[in-house]
Amino acid sequence: MFILYSIKDHMTLNSLKKIIKYRANYSGTKETDILYQKFFIKNLDKFSNEDLILLKSLFDTYSDDEIYSILAKKTEPNQKFLKLFNKII
Repeated sequence: MFILYSIKDHMTLNSLKKIIKYRANYSGTKETDILYQKFFIKNLDKFSNEDLILLKSLFDTYSDDEIYSILAKKTEPNQKFLKLFNKII
């Protein structure tokens, strides 16, 4: 039973990573694709499951322009995402 639960979690983790990779690689502009590669994709395996869920939520919440502004330190992220940005910047 524990093994099945672990496999299910692993599949969820892989699914999250695939969703994030797709979203980061097809953002709409080359500039954000490059930034996402540097900040998110390159470190994808270092993120915890909680971080990955938060990262997906980030993409669902903010536009690419807003994420760019946060990565460029022009705008402060919502408190909910502060830990995630502190981890990658």
